[in-house]
Parts: sequence; structure tokens; C-alpha cells
Amino acid sequence: MHKYLSLFLFFISPGLLSLPDCPDDVTLPWDGCLGSYLYPDGEMYAGEWKNNLYNGDGFIFYQNGDRYFGKFKDELRHGKGTYVLASGDTYTGDWVGGERHGKGTYAHVLGEWENDIYVGEFYKNKKQGRGLYTFPDGVKYLGSFYDDLRHGSGRFVYQDGSSMEVDCVKDSCTEK
Repeated sequence: MHKYLSLFLFFISPGLLSLPDCPDDVTLPWDGCLGSYLYPDGEMYAGEWKNNLYNGDGFIFYQNGDRYFGKFKDELRHGKGTYVLASGDTYTGDWVGGERHGKGTYAHVLGEWENDIYVGEFYKNKKQGRGLYTFPDGVKYLGSFYDDLRHGSGRFVYQDGSSMEVDCVKDSCTEK
């Protein structure tokens, strides 16, 4: 079995175990098989291959330290998956065409938004639709987002249980 493939097998669904190993010779087609490949730049993919492309379940370690585990379609993140940035920030949820798209959770670990968590809808890599944003101090915003910003109606809920209805425009919110 290929190097790194045993690590992948620990995480995959049992149905994939019936797939054959990809050929050791990388000049041969990798189609309907399980294999791992270490690129010259240090990037590494292990998982299911179809038509010489990542397709199905797999994981990838990027050169910059980021990593992704989940579904792929034609070498793009597509379906359910988890992306962990080198900083530790993590997104778990739906992907379409390589972008966060659908329902998901994004947790910030470092930086300006340290310990903030967003659970909600994404559209083309941005918070868009309904969501719940929790700030480090425990204050929560439940409401509408557009283009990664609070936008539309929502409500702030404070740690003491009180709340305030708000209307937001481009992340600036005023009480109703």
C-alpha cells in the first residue's frame, strides 16, 4: 500500500476499502483507485482517484500548512469536509467547487477575531444568509449576513439573558 495511505484508511468510509490501490507507476492511469501522491512542492494528497484527479473521499496537506479532509470533485473541495488553516482556524461544512457554500461552522483561533465562532450559511466563501455569530465575550448575534457582514434583521443576546432586536447595514447595527 502507498505511503500515507494507511493514515487515510483510518478515516474513510468502509465502502472505499473495496477500491484497489493505484498503480505504483504514476505514468499509468489512476482511475477508480486509492492512492497517495507527494508533489515536489511538498503538497500531499491521499484518497480516491478518478480519471487521474482527486475525486471522492480524501485528504490533502498543503505546502503552507493548511489541510483538508473530506469530499473532492475534479480536484476541488466539493461536498462535506473540514479545512484547517495553519493558524488553527477551522471550517467544517459544505463545499461547492472549492468554496465554502451551504451550511457550516467557522471557528477563529488567532488574530483579530480570536475565539469567535460562526454557525450558519455560506455563499461563495462568505457568510451569507442566516447565522449565529458568537463573540469571545459570550455575546451572540443571531440574524442575517450578506457578503461576510451582518446585514438585515437580527438580535443580540447577552450573557445575562437580555436581548436587543437590531437592523444591520454592512456590519453597523442599530436597535429597532
